[in-house]
Amino acid sequence: MKLSVLIPMYNAATYIGNCLDSINKQGLLKEEFEVIIIDDGSTDNSLDVVSSYLTAHDNYTLYKEFNSGSDSTRNKLLKYAKGDYIYFIDSDDYLAYNSLNKILDHAVNNKLDFVGFDTLKTKSLSEFEFAKNKPSTFPILDGFQFLKENRHLRHEVWWYILKKDLVISNDIWFDSNGNNSDVVFTLKSIIKAKKLAYYPIAIHRYVQTPSSVMRSKNRNNKRKLIDSMFSMIISYSKFINCIEHEAFVHKSIIIDNLKFRRDVFVFFNIINMIREKYSKVDLNDRLKQLQTVEAYPIKHFTQDDYKSLKYKLLNSLVNNNTILMSMVSIKNNLF
Repeated sequence: MKLSVLIPMYNAATYIGNCLDSINKQGLLKEEFEVIIIDDGSTDNSLDVVSSYLTAHDNYTLYKEFNSGSDSTRNKLLKYAKGDYIYFIDSDDYLAYNSLNKILDHAVNNKLDFVGFDTLKTKSLSEFEFAKNKPSTFPILDGFQFLKENRHLRHEVWWYILKKDLVISNDIWFDSNGNNSDVVFTLKSIIKAKKLAYYPIAIHRYVQTPSSVMRSKNRNNKRKLIDSMFSMIISYSKFINCIEHEAFVHKSIIIDNLKFRRDVFVFFNIINMIREKYSKVDLNDRLKQLQTVEAYPIKHFTQDDYKSLKYKLLNSLVNNNTILMSMVSIKNNLF
């Protein structure tokens, strides 16, 4: 079997049918791919929607869990997969028609480990058209070369397919960082890829759902996202610290790229903790944890889009613990 499409699902009744319809129209024969869905305790009628697809398609499989979380669910999906290549997609997103077959053919013909592509943000559930003006050639790189040349790479798991053997043989799994569990998974997979290609074509459709946790204005949800981001930053920093002791080409550029991306996360995570009125004790504890993994003070942030005087000033304030704690006290007491 060529491909396993892996879908974690939770309360996606409005969107999962659209997602599955798009997968069925990828120009792949039924015997070439499977679709594995794990429902993580949905309380809407998501299961009813999926059940109709199970009846019509014998290459579909559904498993049921109960609130195990996206990271645990993805690891289980990975263990169930039988395809040579795997692709994770969220249940509220979808794909342009007749796109995965082209990506998969190129991956198989060139024995690629990792194939990335673009995404399109949309509120529509019907933007199925595949790009007409497609580049004819795509450079094949190794993972280190890709990290060198793509300073602003995405970390989400839905912008690429990869060989299952790559992750299994290198013991790569999703960590317990909730919504950000795919960040280090993606980095580890890229590092291990011997042959990687990137297609600057929008294949994936990232649906901007109003009920998404990522866009929620609920304070508890905001804090969960902040805490998840913080845990990811710790894992990201440990990953950087680990590979700093290895020898590889373009090492200084790659490490600088990774530290820049990490420090962008750190800066805005601290700003968001201040906005959400974390206590001085909690914030100070977080800063100490960041210091332990060499992610604070922030040293690589003020570059590219963040090199303006405003960000340089804010970065200096964030790096001054005394001023930062005074700012927290004023905000928490007066507002």
